[in-house]
Amino acid sequence: MAVEFRSAGPQTSAGQGTAPPSPAPEQSVQSAVVQLVDPRETLMPMLEGLSRALGYRRAIVALYDPATTAMRGAIGLNVPDPLVQSFEINLGESQSPIVIALRDGVPLRVDDARTSPLNQQTLGQLLEMEISSFVVLPLRSTSDMFGLASWQGRDVPSVGVIILSRDEPLTDADIERLMPFATQAGTALVRASDVERYKDSSEQHAVEKEWLFWMVNSVADPVVLCDANNDIILQNVRAESLFKEHPDDSEGKRRAIFLNNFFFTAALSNSKLEQNVARDLTLIDPIEGTELLFEMITRSATNYFDGSRGTLAVLKNITDLRQATEQVSQNVQALQTAEEEVRLERDRLNLILRSVPNPIILLDNDNQPILMNHEAMRLFQASPLESHRSRRAHICVSNEAKFTSFVSQLRLDPAQGMSGEIVLSDPDSREQLTMAVTSTEVRDELGAVAATVSVMQDVSRLRELERRRIEQILFDSEKLAATGRLAASIAHEINNPLEAIKNALYLLTNKIPQTDPNFKFLQIATKETDRVSRILRQMLGFYRAPKMEPTDINRLIEESEGLIEKHLRQNHVRVENELDSTLPPVIASADQLKQVLLNLMLNAQQAMPDGGTIYVTTRWSDGGDPEFLMADSVQIQIRDTGKGISEEHLPHIFEPFFSTKDTKGTGLGLWVSQGIVQAHGGSIKLRSREGRGTTFSVALPIGGPAQDGEA
Repeated sequence: MAVEFRSAGPQTSAGQGTAPPSPAPEQSVQSAVVQLVDPRETLMPMLEGLSRALGYRRAIVALYDPATTAMRGAIGLNVPDPLVQSFEINLGESQSPIVIALRDGVPLRVDDARTSPLNQQTLGQLLEMEISSFVVLPLRSTSDMFGLASWQGRDVPSVGVIILSRDEPLTDADIERLMPFATQAGTALVRASDVERYKDSSEQHAVEKEWLFWMVNSVADPVVLCDANNDIILQNVRAESLFKEHPDDSEGKRRAIFLNNFFFTAALSNSKLEQNVARDLTLIDPIEGTELLFEMITRSATNYFDGSRGTLAVLKNITDLRQATEQVSQNVQALQTAEEEVRLERDRLNLILRSVPNPIILLDNDNQPILMNHEAMRLFQASPLESHRSRRAHICVSNEAKFTSFVSQLRLDPAQGMSGEIVLSDPDSREQLTMAVTSTEVRDELGAVAATVSVMQDVSRLRELERRRIEQILFDSEKLAATGRLAASIAHEINNPLEAIKNALYLLTNKIPQTDPNFKFLQIATKETDRVSRILRQMLGFYRAPKMEPTDINRLIEESEGLIEKHLRQNHVRVENELDSTLPPVIASADQLKQVLLNLMLNAQQAMPDGGTIYVTTRWSDGGDPEFLMADSVQIQIRDTGKGISEEHLPHIFEPFFSTKDTKGTGLGLWVSQGIVQAHGGSIKLRSREGRGTTFSVALPIGGPAQDGEA
């Protein structure tokens, strides 16, 4: 029948339990006597009776302590307690009669302490106790429980000595009479020690059993001790709830406990085949009826008191752990799936970033790069193989500093979509790159800014293409304008003699009769001259006047400069504007005036092959300007610091097909520009000094060309 670990209380006698530890050789009866027994209760009545019967006036009992290899005073008769407690003799005093009596277990008589081989300390203590002649009796015992201590390799058969003194001289006969007393006193002392020791051992066993109860039942895991037949001997409270029936249990609970015992016994039998191996064990919760998963850990147990053997089983409840393990496994699987999806998404993102030709960079809130595509890395990160002092590395560091400062300025803009332009350097070609930057703040779920993503586009190439397109349009416009003006001039010049021919043919037709054989030739000539007249009218219609509308001259100048900005910068030419902000709008063709401005600025740049400055000035004139003598006009002045125009070329500068650029120009630019300005009712003038630069001045009436000037 199973026995549970129950609290016995401190009064319960020791039953089954852990045996007290065996004493070490030094911890023998002598040590127990010194530590456990109060010699006063045992020996004092004997000493008092001995004093009355035999006349011994003084006595002192010294007990041997193996732990210190010394004898210490325990009790005294007619000796003050302080002297007794201070009395101590070391067993190293091998010639001392007191030590010899203890060591050899024989009584000794000392007639005069002053002449005996005692050291000065012991002698002084004895004389202070008024003991000069004495007999030393070893305290021996006839008890079977009496053990032997050892000192310097030999047994010490006594637990101590009694030193007796009287006024009369001591004889051998006195010693013989005292020996039974010494033996009786030693035996009584040892037996009292044995009783005390067993009493303490029993109480200690009860205490240990109580602590063992709390130790085993404080464990949340079931602990079961079985015999060799797998029957439960001991179990803690938790195991009892699974394996022990009670009379008031329901049928379902009894059935669950029965199955638990069956499963446990079967698992225990299997565990004996595989020693010290943890096994899984499924039991039933008798109250809830749910399955409980345990890990059963078994160890062989042996009762060394009776030699019986058994098995100790500890059941660790791993139900929650197994569920948690399964949940963790599912979470790990889900995490792996999510990681795979994230990896695929990251690979797709990296593929997209690598495929985008524009630099893309992601900065954190401290403006530190988080992510960059290949093109951005080319601009902002030097290769690890490059020295940090190399020219390319220096350009990359400079680009990064410019960009982070630029983004910091953009963040001051409250709009979420931020844009601007920045000039960077190409680390490979060292070419200046004008980058259009569009930055967007990336916000988290709470709306806080987590990062800033910036996309850059190199607009320098686009502007170069735009400049070339404008130059081509300008060139085509020049040719078209020249062709139109040439066609108009030719048509106008041919039309006058053609009208005379038509009049002559008309007169001849009226004078020659239709019956004349030559009349048909007159008709042919008349029809063909009419056809030539129609062709001339078509040629005159080819050169049409442009559409006039209010135009902001300052804005037109800035737009023109923007088209050729990179071209001027590459040729080390800078532009300085001094534009009158009060200029009224001018009735003009914006496209044609832009053509004039581009022509004059490009001519100024070409006049400065080593670089220089173009000064552009606008002002409003009310007619007091002696140079133009034009009321209510807007004046534009474009001045360069180039090489100037020689005196011999100045009279021909506005002639068609005249050029100072050898074969590089068409010679039509200034001629067309002059025609456009004059078509607007304005005028263009030139001042130049060789080696000092050239200044073109254009005056345009605010109201546009006169009505009779329109073709």
